[in-house]
Amino acid sequence: MNLSEIVDRFALDMPDHPALVFEDLTVSYGDLLSSINKLANALTKAGVRQGDRLAILLGNRPEFVAGYFACLRMGAIAVTLNPLSTAYELSHYFSDCKPAGVICKSDQIEKIQSIPDRAEYLKLIITTEPSEGTVSYEEIQRDFSDKFAALDLDPDHPAVVIFTAGLLGRALGATLSHRNLDSNSNMLRDDCGGGPEQRGLALIPLFHAFGAAVNLLGTLKVGGTVYLVERVDFPKLVPWLKAAQITYSGMVPMVYYGLLYHPSCRDLDLTSLKIGISGGAPLSMEIYEKFCERYKIDIYQGYGLTEASPVVSWNNVTIPNKPPTVGKPIPGVVVAIHDEDGKPVPVGARGEVVLKGPNVMLGYLGKSVETETVIREGWLYTGDLGFLDEDGYITLNGLKKDLIITSGFNVYCQEVEEILIRHSHVADVALVGVEDLMRGQVIEALVVPEPGVKPDERDIMRFCREYLSRYKCPRKVTIVKEIRRDAHGKPAGWS
Repeated sequence: MNLSEIVDRFALDMPDHPALVFEDLTVSYGDLLSSINKLANALTKAGVRQGDRLAILLGNRPEFVAGYFACLRMGAIAVTLNPLSTAYELSHYFSDCKPAGVICKSDQIEKIQSIPDRAEYLKLIITTEPSEGTVSYEEIQRDFSDKFAALDLDPDHPAVVIFTAGLLGRALGATLSHRNLDSNSNMLRDDCGGGPEQRGLALIPLFHAFGAAVNLLGTLKVGGTVYLVERVDFPKLVPWLKAAQITYSGMVPMVYYGLLYHPSCRDLDLTSLKIGISGGAPLSMEIYEKFCERYKIDIYQGYGLTEASPVVSWNNVTIPNKPPTVGKPIPGVVVAIHDEDGKPVPVGARGEVVLKGPNVMLGYLGKSVETETVIREGWLYTGDLGFLDEDGYITLNGLKKDLIITSGFNVYCQEVEEILIRHSHVADVALVGVEDLMRGQVIEALVVPEPGVKPDERDIMRFCREYLSRYKCPRKVTIVKEIRRDAHGKPAGWS
């Protein structure tokens, strides 16, 4: 099998039907397949081979989609990275995945050039616009053949690597196979129905497992049109939404909040939206109820994680919607609740959510010990706490892992604390999540200063932003005398 062949089917049956819409550009299925094949030929000529990795360092734009499918088509592996990653973060990702190529905007070149030892494995850099020392995407589309047959691969061949802070609190490359991604997109096709008339809104970044599986693959699997949004800007987005008549989208709670409260959305009509999925973070009942009341549309909350490709469960359109649960497991996935000893607990009892199914990742790239820590006897241990009710619906009510979820992104406290403790004025530090209606939680850093030092809170935040993406950085720094911790090392109090 080869997941890229979902494009072939519609390129053959309806080549002129829109596959992608980006700003003023419409890309048909025929043109999308042509772009994918040209890129696959260019990568092959540069020496990229089956099993090699290609880093895609882009927002939601057509070049991302072409790069993603070109990798799958030739048996290479797409490493989808946040384009807002710092040079420090990229050096770690590159060290782990050693990409043979990169697709990016030219503003990423300086960060890439700062990565040590990149010349040992990096064969080419493709940019979305001409840039010195790189190959332009436009040049590839002009000079290469649009014929390239997809390789017939084992379903468990690696397709995508997504770096996540993992279930262990540090950035690891979750490796997803063609089978993993196919199972998730088949579920969306079967549960949501629809066909070429489906218009899916891709607001969530496609480098995120949720964005790629739900909004990209889920829409293309039925021959629909993906509307790509590179940056959420409500004043520009709203008139575009009115014209697009979106029928389907997976979004994080922050977007639902914006659609409710942003001034530009005051007269917005969303009656075209038939399926609205919420994931990435808990959706508050306040936002759910107000959104449903105003727009007369239900929201189907789901649950997933990168290591599960990502969808595990959701309140889908084929079953009764039971907010605030995250629905029932998707077809083929078994969910159980285990106690501290890895034993199943009775219905209604709280414990750790574990799962089995065709969506469970192959493992963490090059990290067998870490993989065996989270996948035990076939069960993926999620680090999320919750319970199953008598109808099989899942309710989440806590975290075993030291994690803050902000605006749909997972931030592992250890990663941020290891950066902050390097600041010369910081003697001790701990992160806490502060409840926030729009973002779910925002990050506050509790800082114990070095003796005799009066630290500047703004300087500490600037220091953090030098090393980590903005969403990982605290929005507030609070100076405290001491931090008290529980038996697990989590902050239990401060003064």
